[in-house]
This record gives sequence, structure tokens and C-alpha cells, in this order.
Amino acid sequence: MVSRAGVLLIAAGMATGGPPPVPADAVSEARRVEEALNGLKGFVASFTQTVESPGLPRPQVEKGTVYLLRPGRMRWDYDVPRGKLAVADGRRTYVYLPEERQVLVAPLDQEGTRTGFSFLLGRADLIGSFSITWGPGAPDGPRPLMLTPRTPRPEYQYLLVTTGPDHLVRSLTVIDPLGSRVIYRFDHIRKVDMLDEDLFEFVPPEGVETQEIAPP
Repeated sequence: MVSRAGVLLIAAGMATGGPPPVPADAVSEARRVEEALNGLKGFVASFTQTVESPGLPRPQVEKGTVYLLRPGRMRWDYDVPRGKLAVADGRRTYVYLPEERQVLVAPLDQEGTRTGFSFLLGRADLIGSFSITWGPGAPDGPRPLMLTPRTPRPEYQYLLVTTGPDHLVRSLTVIDPLGSRVIYRFDHIRKVDMLDEDLFEFVPPEGVETQEIAPP
């Protein structure tokens, strides 16, 4: 997510042990990821979000805590930059930018078609939505799954997804057609069945500008 985009979230599970062995078949691993995500009701995690773009002099790093309750409800509380907040209440998303005294409001992308994150908001269907292969691996970590949308999207070119031993997502990279990438990493993850509904309610602070973002 770039600094003015709507909120995105990815499901993750408890970190245990070292990196998993790489299966011979990427589609088989994607099927295991689907099963793990579809068994997830919600979670709380710390996140690090890094934006790398040819237009930025250096990577932009943001951090905080994320809450997810499926379907369609999420909250990102930012520590860096402090006070930034993103909330999805099941129908709309709200991104509060305190330094700009502005709230961005948009319809919730229920199917995740604009962002590629349908597996966050509802039932995961990676195999039906993406062509799947192995992506390039880091020297000190497991190889990610490369997910290329079966229907081309103008907003992103492909996704890289790294999973843990339980087949839940540990990191996700979104690559757009211009070469920019947004990297999400999740730590200290706690799976939950319930969360306080108040977490997913948003009331704009007094005196801030509200900007409606129309769907593409």
C-alpha cells in the first residue's frame, strides 16, 4: 500500500521454527495456503510495510499493528507514522492521514480484484484467480509463490507470497506495472475467533477534510 492508497491486509499465522521445505509443486503449496487461510477467522499482528519505487529517493517504511476479522473487517493502527489509521467496516474503507488532516473514503473492494487480496476479505481462491509458479528466492529464506492474475489488472502485475510451516502467509510483495513494489511483513501473530466490533468503526475527527475515492 502506498501512503495514500486504501488499506490492504494479508492473513498470517503463528510463526514456528525455521523456513518450510520447498514443495516440488507450487500449485500444491498454493492449495495448502488456500486451506490454511479459509480456516482462519481473524488475527492480530505487528506489520512492517515497505514501499520501493523509482520515484522515491529511499524506501518508505511504515509500522504498526493490524487486526482482521473475516469477512471484510480490518484495522491498521500505525506507530510509524504515528496517528495514521486505516479501517474497513465491511462496506467502506477509511484512511486517516493526520499530517494532512484528511480522510480518504472508498467502497470496500469485497472481492479484492483491484488489489489482488481476495484471500484477505473472504474465501481464498488462489488457484482459480492466479497462474501460480515459484518466484525468485532470497539467499537466506524460502522461495515465494509467484501469483500472476489470470485476468490482467492495471493496478498490479503479480504478487510474491512467502509462507510458513503452517502454510499461512508471512510476507507479501505487490509489484505494479511500473516496477514499484510494496512489501508487507507480519510478526508476533495471534490467531483469534473474535475481536471487539468497536475496532472496525471509524468516526472522522472534527475539522478534517473527507475525500471520497470512486472505484475504478
